[in-house]
Amino acid sequence: MPEEEASVMEEEKKENLSAAEAGEELEFRPWVKWAAVGAAGAVSLAMLLFAYDYSFTKGYQRGATEGFTHAIQSGQVQDSLNKVAQQNVLSFLRLSAAPDSYLLQQASNTAAAFSWIKDEQVRQEAEWYLAEALLERRKADAAAAVLTPLFQAVPHTAEWAYRALRAGEYLVAMQHPGHAAAAYQKAVELFVASGNEQAELMAMAQLVALEIYTPRSAEESMKAWQKLHDELMSKGERARHLRAMLLVHMGMLCRSQGDKPLAESYFRSALQGADPAQVSQPEFAVHYGIALLELGNEEAAEPLLRRVERNTGTSPAEVMARISAMRQLAVVLQNQGHLATALALLNKAQGVAEGRLAPANQFWPVLFDQRGWMHFMAQDFHAALQDFNAALACTQDPRLLIQPLEGAARCYLEMGELEQALPLLENCLHHRNELTPGDASSLGRINLLLGQIYDQKGRNADAEAAYGAAIARLTGDAPDEVDNRRLALLGRAYALSQLRRWQEAYSAWEQLLPLLEQQRDRREEARNQMRRIKSYIPGEPNDEELTDTDEEDEEARTTE
Repeated sequence: MPEEEASVMEEEKKENLSAAEAGEELEFRPWVKWAAVGAAGAVSLAMLLFAYDYSFTKGYQRGATEGFTHAIQSGQVQDSLNKVAQQNVLSFLRLSAAPDSYLLQQASNTAAAFSWIKDEQVRQEAEWYLAEALLERRKADAAAAVLTPLFQAVPHTAEWAYRALRAGEYLVAMQHPGHAAAAYQKAVELFVASGNEQAELMAMAQLVALEIYTPRSAEESMKAWQKLHDELMSKGERARHLRAMLLVHMGMLCRSQGDKPLAESYFRSALQGADPAQVSQPEFAVHYGIALLELGNEEAAEPLLRRVERNTGTSPAEVMARISAMRQLAVVLQNQGHLATALALLNKAQGVAEGRLAPANQFWPVLFDQRGWMHFMAQDFHAALQDFNAALACTQDPRLLIQPLEGAARCYLEMGELEQALPLLENCLHHRNELTPGDASSLGRINLLLGQIYDQKGRNADAEAAYGAAIARLTGDAPDEVDNRRLALLGRAYALSQLRRWQEAYSAWEQLLPLLEQQRDRREEARNQMRRIKSYIPGEPNDEELTDTDEEDEEARTTE
């Protein structure tokens, strides 16, 4: 069946050809395969990018949220906003450019003035700048009215501590010791809270200096200093030098009151309590030298003071120590008889202090007074008066007025100007009675001078009272005091005679006799006055007045 076989073979061939053609259609060409791969890669990349973008966006948003939350919770945003607000508020207030009337009005009620500032920190800043503007314009009471409640509310930071310190310095310069002490005390408290021990001691040193120079009665000063000394005791060893400084001034106060033994005990305590490490520092070495001088140890004091005098440091503490050392060295030179050199050193101290110390600094009246007395000793009364008047012009502190008042009065007396001298001495006596009632010798000296002026002006009753007050106080054995007592007794005896108070006059001459043993002429005058006065005393025999022969016989008997 050739035809049938051929037909079958033909069918198989067609089937095989169809299968081959079909297989050829299923096989991809190269570009088709790479296109497919690219398409698949694109899909994968798109999915990856989507996943990355989703992750990045969500991560960024989460990070931003966390960062914002941290900034809010940590206070960074608030601090930044506060600074901007503070700058805007202070720029808006323009306190430094405001007139005095506006500042005083704001200070009278700060709660109402700054009630629109809701942030407490910004409001405190505004109140501080108001107080500072008032301090710069020397409105001390108004500034203190702002600072007192403000310092009670401020945070315990070093910044506020330094502000309190600066406020104290302003108030000291304006001679408002009460307000200044409160500011310094607050500075100490804030430095303690902030853990700054060095700054704490610096504030304590300012407080010590303020307490030392605050005008008060001697009794009030001693109480305040003792309280401060006890407070310094609680500071331990690190405050030894401050306690020593305070003890030196406590000693000087006792000396000015005439209590020499107690004064010396304070000076010795200061020397024993001084920190050797601190003594090398100029500001403490000066007080060490003062204590040595007060105890009569010039040999040990002089080299110490000279070392401080040669220190040319420019810090306020070093400058103050240097000019103080110059003043003390001038005392040493004066005691050694080198008056011209001592004056030159005081002139140098003035040159060093010029431009460095404020005109209100209490160094100036002390310097002028010291130099005035040196000019007085040199009998240059016009130069002395110029210095005494300069001292009186630059202070209102009664304790610093006492000596230049006496010095100026003495200059006028030497120049024969009684009317100029009298009110100065009366003012001096008033301050001495108030501030140094225990300094009997000085009170006796001033009363003696007043008695002599009243005497010359014919005011016998005033003269007798002044002489009597002098006699009651001049009881010491020092040569100057004995001389003054003799003069006071002589003046009172004559004044009582002028007042015809014969019995008292006779007693006064009688008291005077033992002090006239070395003065023959005055002794005879006293005896003559006693014989004359006796005739006026009731109940006493009326002796006849002595003739010239009687006087010669009496003189001969005295000589024998």
